Amino acid sequence: MFFIFGIGPKTKVVEKSQFVCPVCRSRSAYELKQQRNYFSLFFIPLIPLSKAKGEFVKCLNCGTEMSSIVLKHAQQD
Repeated sequence: MFFIFGIGPKTKVVEKSQFVCPVCRSRSAYELKQQRNYFSLFFIPLIPLSKAKGEFVKCLNCGTEMSSIVLKHAQQD
């Protein structure tokens, strides 16, 4: 019998909204994402092995990925 298994990251979208991107300097949509390590069997993630490693934001206008701290700075303005 042949099994293909491994451990790898899986990214999940937590939130979608709009903000002013500090890179492209325009009001655009963003996705707040989290990454976790999963045990996978036949390339299907089955069991989470860790808590969320961290959060990052992806600007859907320019495609830049940055730290989630950017959202806190945008709220203060």
